[in-house]
Amino acid sequence: MSARVLTPGDAMVAARRWFLEGRAVDMQRLAEELAVGRATLYRVVGSRERLLGDVIVSFARPTIAASLVRAHERGLVPGVERLVGAARIMNRAVIEFEPLRTFVAAEPEVAFRVLFMPTAGVHLRIVAAWQQVLARARARGDLHPEADVGRLAYLFVRIGESVIHADLLAGREPDLDLAADLQRSLLTSPD
Repeated sequence: MSARVLTPGDAMVAARRWFLEGRAVDMQRLAEELAVGRATLYRVVGSRERLLGDVIVSFARPTIAASLVRAHERGLVPGVERLVGAARIMNRAVIEFEPLRTFVAAEPEVAFRVLFMPTAGVHLRIVAAWQQVLARARARGDLHPEADVGRLAYLFVRIGESVIHADLLAGREPDLDLAADLQRSLLTSPD
């Protein structure tokens, strides 16, 4: 009898499906579905939080790319307005992404760790993605920041996170207008 070889991709496909269905990503049940032991699953994916982080980032990266395309299609001027418009489109998409809302409502403490703590790497990877976007805009001459692009990306994302997850962080309703105003202010060079 041969042992099943589990790849991170196998675990990701199953975890993404469960997440989209609104099911809790229970490691024991996931291991059973994948026909491996729980220890094997942990060895392959690292931890439940890391797997959930990978799942969330797998949705976030294409959402960032699609948001940039939509902002361009809407005719937003390259530079600050297009970047802020793309962030607004993404923020709305995240707020309206029902599987994420279900996860946050069902497991707020876990969601907090996954979304914001380094173990799952969601925040760090989203900052890195936006840093690339901002760096490309600067290289094209569409953005003229006085601050380091890495620091700008960190703050740009933190503003978005504080608005997108206002319910989780502060028991408040998300405010997309506030996020857009703050992100615009952050990216606009003083005259």
